[in-house]
Amino acid sequence: MKSILIYTSGDRNHGLGHVKRELVLAEELLSRDIRVGFEVPPASVGYQLISSWGAGLVLINDYTQTHDAIIIDIENGPARQLLEQARRKFNNVIVVGGVGFQINDQRAIDGLVDLQVYQSIALNNGFGSATKHLIGCEYLIINKEYQSLRDVYGTVVLGHDVLVVMGGSDPHGLTGVVCEAAKICCNGNGTSVRAVIGPAFDRPTANRVLLPSGVKCFFAPPTLMRAFASSRCAVSALGMTTYEAACVGVPTASIGWSEDHVETAKKLEEVGVTVNLGLWSNPDWAKMKEFVERMNDRREWDKMSEAGRGLVDGLGVGRVVDRIERVL
Repeated sequence: MKSILIYTSGDRNHGLGHVKRELVLAEELLSRDIRVGFEVPPASVGYQLISSWGAGLVLINDYTQTHDAIIIDIENGPARQLLEQARRKFNNVIVVGGVGFQINDQRAIDGLVDLQVYQSIALNNGFGSATKHLIGCEYLIINKEYQSLRDVYGTVVLGHDVLVVMGGSDPHGLTGVVCEAAKICCNGNGTSVRAVIGPAFDRPTANRVLLPSGVKCFFAPPTLMRAFASSRCAVSALGMTTYEAACVGVPTASIGWSEDHVETAKKLEEVGVTVNLGLWSNPDWAKMKEFVERMNDRREWDKMSEAGRGLVDGLGVGRVVDRIERVL
């Protein structure tokens, strides 16, 4: 049996997008009889999430095990030193990234990696051999559970909420502010606001989030299935949530944590999938108000919903593992 080690991280500073998509990837690998182990910083939220998900299925930080390949999925990509260590220890090295943040050392990755997966509409990297890359939204690693909601969302299921999701950890503390702005946008039109307090929040931090009166929240949900089902649209931090929403058909307005995020949001805006609200330090509130109001027009809603579903079909994990099997 082939075996893969997944090296990733998830915490208050970096959120949980890397960990969550690697859990989806791990599930697909296990379904194809490929053994999986994880290496993740101990005592982190990511470690806790993987432990609760993978009890009895995967080994975590077990350095007695050997593996055929390593998958590295960390913010800004791996540095040369990490890649050189991986190259000495594993037959194959695979890098996953590309949702929003810049990859820092693309040259080292090109020279030392067997397969690169960049699941984004916009990349500002120069690439070498096309045979070593999977690039594009068709390779987005998204939980297959969203397929069941995708099948009924907008017909059988369509909520009225404006959903606010500032990622797994909301590093800039925007949840309360965005909820307040969304509530003002919804004033008098029968739409309510709901917030997601992500799993990378610790309880004391979550308790300090000041939500406007009447705004209810989902606290640390395992997926956004219920939250999406109750929503007509969402205001989110640019990241995996943006693509998950697109897969289901939930129109979004996106706030970037970095200039790279903003550039990605611009590309998604060009194809009608999201509305770019700019950088977190100065979101375009007038544009957000126009977006929320426009989503009450069913024809406008349909355009954005269909654009998202057309861009992200939710089947990317199968395509990624197909290629990984050929690499091993």
